[in-house]
Amino acid sequence: MRGLVERSVAAKVALAPAAFALLGVAVLAAASHRMLLGAANRTVEDQARTLAGLMEAARRHADEQVLARIDPRSPAAIKAHGSAGIRAAVAEHVKEAAQPGITVRVAALNPANKENAATEHEARVIATLAADPGLKRLEDEVTREGVRCWMVAVPVAVTQDRCLRCHSVPKAAPAARLKAGGTGGYGWKRGQVVAASIAYVPVDPARRQAAGIFWSILRVCGLFGAGAAVLLWWRLRTVVAGPLAALSESSRALRRGEWNTRFPAGSHDEVGTLGATLQETTMWLRERVAQEEKKRALFQQFIPASVAARSLGLEADKILTGARQSVTVMIINIRNFKLLMEHLPPEETVATLNEFFTEVNRVIVAHHGLVSKYLGDTVMAFFGMPVDDRNHALDAVRAAMAIPQALQNLYVRLDERHGWELGVGIGITTGEPIVGHFGSSEHMEYTVLGDVVVEAHRLEALTKGVPEEDTILITEATYRMVMSDVHVFDLGERPAPDGTPVHAYAVQGFRSEVRSALAA
Repeated sequence: MRGLVERSVAAKVALAPAAFALLGVAVLAAASHRMLLGAANRTVEDQARTLAGLMEAARRHADEQVLARIDPRSPAAIKAHGSAGIRAAVAEHVKEAAQPGITVRVAALNPANKENAATEHEARVIATLAADPGLKRLEDEVTREGVRCWMVAVPVAVTQDRCLRCHSVPKAAPAARLKAGGTGGYGWKRGQVVAASIAYVPVDPARRQAAGIFWSILRVCGLFGAGAAVLLWWRLRTVVAGPLAALSESSRALRRGEWNTRFPAGSHDEVGTLGATLQETTMWLRERVAQEEKKRALFQQFIPASVAARSLGLEADKILTGARQSVTVMIINIRNFKLLMEHLPPEETVATLNEFFTEVNRVIVAHHGLVSKYLGDTVMAFFGMPVDDRNHALDAVRAAMAIPQALQNLYVRLDERHGWELGVGIGITTGEPIVGHFGSSEHMEYTVLGDVVVEAHRLEALTKGVPEEDTILITEATYRMVMSDVHVFDLGERPAPDGTPVHAYAVQGFRSEVRSALAA
């Protein structure tokens, strides 16, 4: 159950109202039960009061009608029409109102008739009534013969002098009465409460009836409540949980790359607004992804994948617009390329040249550089762009030192087949040219613009005047950035083919290698 509540928004939304409704039903049920029970008790109490009052009225009426016809000097008349006649008259009036289980009787403290003898509890009731002349009625819930009853007692007092003719003193009573009942039931005084008219009405039947009504109402309310809860649950799943689940599924589809996914936005409520907002966001993301893919495709046309992956994290304006940036430019040229052109078939010349370009490109990319273009037998490469790299000059020198070794297989094969000794001349310079895209909308190149490119070409041209097969020349600007790591030979200023003097340094190796050789 807890897992369902944690996973279902319908359960979360419905839980609080359901709990509040259950609490309300419990409170209402308790109040209803109390009200029905109170109504049942009041019904029983009213019935008991009515019976007690009716019995007392009947007793008084019988007392007036019956005793008026009795000759108090005639024991036979008293025996035939006295208390027995009164009881008969009272029963005549009360039996119509009494129901099964209801008991009405006259109980006396000192009765002449044993049938009217008060029980211990009734004696206490009569004593209480006698002690307070102003008390007109006494009520209480009692247990009589194992049955819980509501008792109503009305005081019976001596109101006529003729009652004292038999009950004042024993000697005033007829001999037959003394012989039959002894001396009990005497010593009465006028106005004294000597008995009580008592009605006993069982309370359990009325309470059971109230409980039955309560449980019937509760069952009906429970059915309606369960129906309302099911309806609320269904409505929440239809209006809230269902659309949210659809939104979640659409989001997962987007994560899988399904950009044509549509978000449900049929309603005009908050859920529908959320769906419409997510749809707009998806359209915006789709446009951004399309732009990123276009930029990635554009980069991969002329930038190595590793460099493109790093540069794609930059702002587009920093890549697509021009900016000055510190970079190192490398120009690589194949020595004796004319031998290939003159003596090899065209297809073999192209294959050999492509093999050269492949090896050179692999080395440059491995050292965080990128090849800008291929110009016949010449390669132009950049280091430190498009992503800034403070070690771009050292990366360029390391790449230049690795290129001859990468071309050894090509050198050996051409030497064995044709006796040609090939080599490379590499010119490296560092500066801050303008970096950006140059060209038309049909064809663009990511390259640099400035004297640094011209200077690199001049250095490459100067390598032809150095007798070594593989020559690497760097400018003073590059040397300043790598002087702590690279061992060079200062060539001084030399005129380039265009007559411009260039201060060149021939790279001899890395200082760490020189120190290792000296130590050996």
